[in-house]
Amino acid sequence: MRPSGALALFVTVLVLDAACSEPPPAGGAPSAGGGGAAGDGAAGSGAASGGAGGPSAGAGGASGAAGATVSATFTPSEAPLANPERGWYGWASDDFGASLEVDTVDAAFAKGYRLMFAKVELGAFRSSPISATFLSELSARLATLRAHGMKAVLRFAYDYTEGGNDAPATQIESHVEQLAPVLTENADALAVFQAGFIGAWGEWHSSKHSNSYGYHTNPGVTLAEANQNRLIVRDALLAATPASVPLVFRDPGDLLRWYPDPTTPSRVGLHNDCFLAGPTDTGTYESQAERSYVMSLTERNSFGGETCDADTPLRTSCDDIRREGASYHLAYLNREYFEGFFTAWQAGGCLDEVERRMGYRLELDAVRHATRATPGSTLRVEVELRNVGWASVTGERKLVVRLVRDGNVTTAASTTRLSALEAQATKSTTIPIDIVLPTTEGDYAVELAAPDVHPRTMSDARFAIRFANADAGAQAWRPASASFATGTIVSVRAGD
Repeated sequence: MRPSGALALFVTVLVLDAACSEPPPAGGAPSAGGGGAAGDGAAGSGAASGGAGGPSAGAGGASGAAGATVSATFTPSEAPLANPERGWYGWASDDFGASLEVDTVDAAFAKGYRLMFAKVELGAFRSSPISATFLSELSARLATLRAHGMKAVLRFAYDYTEGGNDAPATQIESHVEQLAPVLTENADALAVFQAGFIGAWGEWHSSKHSNSYGYHTNPGVTLAEANQNRLIVRDALLAATPASVPLVFRDPGDLLRWYPDPTTPSRVGLHNDCFLAGPTDTGTYESQAERSYVMSLTERNSFGGETCDADTPLRTSCDDIRREGASYHLAYLNREYFEGFFTAWQAGGCLDEVERRMGYRLELDAVRHATRATPGSTLRVEVELRNVGWASVTGERKLVVRLVRDGNVTTAASTTRLSALEAQATKSTTIPIDIVLPTTEGDYAVELAAPDVHPRTMSDARFAIRFANADAGAQAWRPASASFATGTIVSVRAGD
């Protein structure tokens, strides 16, 4: 059962020594196996006590005999969290290929956004290679975005109007190959790569170069020709996109045709730029089968975009967004359009809830580990946590254990990626982490973290995931290190 009160920590000792089978002494403190002293810490202090030289005790004290295990539970929080790669996004500028509005980015960061839409117009290169200067300046803008604590929702388009004057598929392929080094160099500044390039607004319809079929496309193109051209672009994008970055397409029909089994693609998702607008989301879905497919696909892969008012009726109620946000595993959404939805959600009392539930939301439930171990040995730390957000974590992040003493830190990461956690979970998942202990004796505080995986951002607290847990005594979020102090301690002593 999950804790519900302010008392966030209790200590359970599992003593393997037969001497500890005696009942605890008066006062509720467990016996100190092997002569260990009972602790006197107040409930919720986060301290844990052991035998001679062992960690101090909380919640009535704990034995520190060899073989003892300390465990702590944590209180969830409903506070809003500004976490990376999820939530609201704003626009970085009107055309990211020409400029970046740093003041706008900083204002969005202050409001809790961690995503910016970076729309790059390529109309000037429709019939020529992209210039080296353009590529260099684009890379510099992505670096600036990263320096200001943001990641990009990136899209390229030749015609960001309904006209759809894009480029031939082979030209797009060539441009994507040119862009590949920029994407690789700035993978740590990319949250989502929207497929773009084709047609009106880069949304894969209305192409004037035979890259789509039917609606507003150029005369004479056949369905087979359009599908082949789309495959050329798809394959170029898959080859150019860094493995850590979700690649999302606009047309669910394409995804259903390419990957009939929605569990097959590992990083390919959907963006819907008319979410909740009309019976088909303004032409996004041609059938209920496509809707069902996307619901399954996005259990593990990325889904987001924006609302619009093109088709009616608009599904603006809180019941609508609660149902479809959960069903489609909504991870991110444009906060600048369409305002009618946000007004309705605010009036209905669910706007803050939408902000909390978009993307992942990781709650720590419990931690347990041995109270004592010898220097240089391996300690297993078991962490129980759950993802209560609408969507999975994307990318390659892992859970990290930190052992901290006098400014010295030892770390180890889980073998399990956080993306393996089921979204909208109602029970905990246990992730074990084995950490080699320091060779210096002493008492080490145990902390948990979920840093970014990229070298330039892994030590930057702005890009770490903050857990949705309340501070309680020694259990507390540490902003500087972007880690959560569990309130437990492991005593590293020779001969134990």
